[in-house]
Amino acid sequence: MSSWISKFILQFKMAHEMKELRERLDGIDEERARFNLSTLHYEKTIVPRRETHSFVPASSVIGRNEEKERIIKLLSRSDDAEAEIISVVSIIGMGGTGKTTLAKLVYNDERIKEHFKNNQAWVSMPLEFSIKEIIRDIVKSLSGEAKKSLSGVSKFDKCNLDELQKHLRNLVEGKRCLFVMDDVWEMRKEDWLELRDLLGGLSKGSKVIGTTRNHDIAKNMGSVRLFNLANLSQEDSLTLFVKCAFDPGQEKNHPNLMKMGEEIVRKCGGNPMAVKSLGSLLYSKNNRTRDWELVRDSEIWQLHTNILPSLSISYDLMPSHLKQCFGYCSIFRKNYEFSNSDLIQLWISSGYIQSSGNNQELEEIGQQYLEELISRSFFDVVTDLHPYLIFKMHDLIYELAISVAQTESSNIKEWTQDISPRTWHISFPHSSDVPKDELRGCLSKLSRVRTIVCKVLGSSDSEDFFLETCISRFKHLRVLWLEDSSFDLLPSSIGGLKHLRFLKLNGNRKIKELPKSVYELRNLQALDLGSCDELEELPANIKNMISLRSLQITTKQQHFPKIGIGCVTSLRWLYIVKCKNLEALFDDIQSLTSLRKLFIAECPKLASLPQGIKNLKALEDLWILECESLRLPEESNEPRSTSRLQTFVIEELPEIVSLPGWLEGSASTLQKMTIVDCPNLRVLPEWLPNCSSLRTLEIQGCPELSSLPDRVRFIPTWTKLWISDCEKLSSCGEEDD
Repeated sequence: MSSWISKFILQFKMAHEMKELRERLDGIDEERARFNLSTLHYEKTIVPRRETHSFVPASSVIGRNEEKERIIKLLSRSDDAEAEIISVVSIIGMGGTGKTTLAKLVYNDERIKEHFKNNQAWVSMPLEFSIKEIIRDIVKSLSGEAKKSLSGVSKFDKCNLDELQKHLRNLVEGKRCLFVMDDVWEMRKEDWLELRDLLGGLSKGSKVIGTTRNHDIAKNMGSVRLFNLANLSQEDSLTLFVKCAFDPGQEKNHPNLMKMGEEIVRKCGGNPMAVKSLGSLLYSKNNRTRDWELVRDSEIWQLHTNILPSLSISYDLMPSHLKQCFGYCSIFRKNYEFSNSDLIQLWISSGYIQSSGNNQELEEIGQQYLEELISRSFFDVVTDLHPYLIFKMHDLIYELAISVAQTESSNIKEWTQDISPRTWHISFPHSSDVPKDELRGCLSKLSRVRTIVCKVLGSSDSEDFFLETCISRFKHLRVLWLEDSSFDLLPSSIGGLKHLRFLKLNGNRKIKELPKSVYELRNLQALDLGSCDELEELPANIKNMISLRSLQITTKQQHFPKIGIGCVTSLRWLYIVKCKNLEALFDDIQSLTSLRKLFIAECPKLASLPQGIKNLKALEDLWILECESLRLPEESNEPRSTSRLQTFVIEELPEIVSLPGWLEGSASTLQKMTIVDCPNLRVLPEWLPNCSSLRTLEIQGCPELSSLPDRVRFIPTWTKLWISDCEKLSSCGEEDD
């Protein structure tokens, strides 16, 4: 038996024993809480993570230029500009060959943007054909809602098909559009005809790019041209590998590593994803020849499985703390788009992130874990609105996650399917309605569940039964994710879930109040009540949630209680979204001494911010969007208190004339400032050129802004200066002769 297989079996046995031990420890913890026993804390350390590397996605420009130019030429033809029937170009290839990368390269080309006048929509196709879901995502993409909806729920999510069609018509009628349908797994001919008629009937001369592994799907879509992606040549593969594994020019200093790199690349068979993953893995190991030898000589290359050997090697050499975080992600469906805020809180709640002993915040450690997984090509970033990220797994990476999670995590497709009783983390399917017998039969097989993810069961009766059963059966539950649910009452028995760390009710359409027992969940670390449009209020009892680190709220109240959120001094992240009646925040906001992120959006009656906001010394990110009545305090002569603010974003604030004076206290730490659609903004502060760390300044849609401070464009740390739709702005500050 090979040494690698022996090692794998040993790891499997150890994992099984560790599960048993963790269950016993959970039981001990429950007894400790029951008898009010204290815990002795000892300092501990974790293995430091490796240096991360944010490299250019080199596969987007290596070995695919010929295909890119041919597709652009085909899409830009003028002879079919008035064609009634929408035409389709399909990109076909096996997993990891770069279909999506090529489509992105075409989609973002300036010639394409000019030809289609920026009327472009990108859709990650659902695994099962759903015209409603596809049209919704097209509408979100065309309207910009896909990027703006950081709260997790878009205003289009609750629209029916007729409403979505009206929105689509308003967006594209009379316009030439480009639609990218990425990663098509299912498309019958009749499905395509229905979708084509809807899109083609609205916009003449429009085009579709489809990416798929399946030739039959491309034929069903009536493709006028098929582009079959071959694997990269050895030369192109090596170029890609070098860009991922070395800093520019450094490969010349490591001839021995380059020789091994050629052998490693040859084993990848020209698959860009395989090359990229191993190149990313070996970055920062340039002085460790043994690591390169381990990759080159690994016995995994000889195994015949559905998983690319290169990906298995990348996983096998991953630090243990990243392995468990990565495997956990398998509970979500294929093509699921994660947000960094959700995933980091899930990792924290599940106990996968531990303090390193140097006073580093758990959220910061989680962000580092995430960045390292991105740098290793295990996640692809979809939207980067730093510090907020939306990302997903490539389907080959997702298959790897399922493989390594084994029975610990399960993403079930049918309520009647067989489930291992050893499952800890489970995701249930989206269903229009589920009989109680099926629910009971499915849940009765489980007893050790720590994580439940479920979105829309259909009738509130089914959801009530499901929820009550889960609460009564799974006493060690740590994560309860119930997005877009429709129950109107949360059982008071939820207070018995003493181990619950994460509760997500985002998008519930009916719930009006939470039971008092919720506020007795003293171990709860993340509570998401965003887009709970009927929630009457967040009562003062919130002060009892002494462990809460992340809170997202939507309520109908005009004012928050005087003694409430301000008492939750453990808060790190606070999101206040879609509070339509809210006129003021809580006055004791300065008590939130650990608050790192504050996000306020779609609060049309919010008139002012509390004075204490300038005293949030730990605040790093402040976002204020779509608050049409909000006025910010203007410049004053009062002393500036210093802060750690790094990101300041305001959007659609028609009442502001200038930026608040207290912002000057962040001049040395501010890295990103974004100002969008503030029609009455007239002036930027004179201290702006003193921002010694400022990297990004974006100003859009500020027609009254007539000038920028002198020397602002000479800030040495610039990486991006973007100004548009500012009609009165004639210069970027005084030039230095």
